[in-house]
Amino acid sequence: MLTNNEKQVLRWLAVNQKKDHSINEIARSCHLTPNGTYKLLAKLEKEQVLKAKLIANIKAYKLNFDSEKTEKILELAFMQDITETNMKNRAEDFQPLKPIAKACIFFGSYTTAKKQPEDLDVLLVINQTDFEEYKQSLAKVQERTPLKIQDILQTVGDLEQNLKKEDPVICEAMLKGRVIWGFNILVQAIKNATRQD
Repeated sequence: MLTNNEKQVLRWLAVNQKKDHSINEIARSCHLTPNGTYKLLAKLEKEQVLKAKLIANIKAYKLNFDSEKTEKILELAFMQDITETNMKNRAEDFQPLKPIAKACIFFGSYTTAKKQPEDLDVLLVINQTDFEEYKQSLAKVQERTPLKIQDILQTVGDLEQNLKKEDPVICEAMLKGRVIWGFNILVQAIKNATRQD
């Protein structure tokens, strides 16, 4: 199983894939100690989840999608506890969208410690052809949900392009959001964005 720090680093690397990243840069960005980050990265490199290269005298890291293990480990990195009451209730509210939406991520103020969030930010991945059915199902979900739903819709292609260009809203959702379902869809989009020219 992955530690919370390992999950955090893997998610950060997943949305910051344009270049290789040094130990200090990863540590600073993830609010970890350089020593702890070094041990964590060395472990993931040994497992072939990360690949490292020397740039001058600095070791730099990226996700290693040449390893079969990486996709599975990255799926685990996106799995978080959603058993607290408010998160569990909202996840249940969204179940009618599951047959239509390939992936669902709650993010923003609802997933942070903010006491009274005014809305629920949701990133959903759907097929363009399912838009009308989605809108009808969303109206039913909104009736059950006590907060205003702020939805961001993406096709798989949109998600890949936005990850490739490191769109701040999409990256924030992927980095800090709670993935409700669609772990494999998100990981495949990250992999495809990494391999695009």
